[in-house]
Amino acid sequence: GGVKSSKNAWSAAGRSVGKLRGDIKTALTKLEEEQTGLGAGSESGGGIESAAAQRELCASWKRYLNGVSGKCGTLQDRLEKAGDHHYRNDEAIKSAFDGIDGLYKDTKPVGGESRGR
Repeated sequence: GGVKSSKNAWSAAGRSVGKLRGDIKTALTKLEEEQTGLGAGSESGGGIESAAAQRELCASWKRYLNGVSGKCGTLQDRLEKAGDHHYRNDEAIKSAFDGIDGLYKDTKPVGGESRGR
C-alpha cells in the first residue's frame, strides 16, 4: 500500500540491463578475437599441448556468456514492459519475473564444495 510505480525507474533499470548485455556481447567478441592463433576451432592450436583444454574452456565461456546475455535480454524486456504498464497488475508483473528462473538456470558456484564444513 502506498508504493507507486515509476515508469522512469523501470525504464532506467531496463536500459542498465541492456547496457550490461551490450558489455557482454563486447566481451564475447573480444574472447573470439583473442582465440586467433590458438585457434578456438583449430586442430593444431598453434602447436600448444593444452590447445584442447583451451578450446574447451573457450567454448564453455562462450556458452556461459551467451546464456547471461539471453537472461539480460529477457530481464530488460520484462523491466521495460512493467514500466510501460503492459502487465495487468502486480501479480502479472511478479509472474513475468518469476518465469525468468524457469528459462535460465544459474551455474553452480565455483570453488569446490564445503562438504558440511
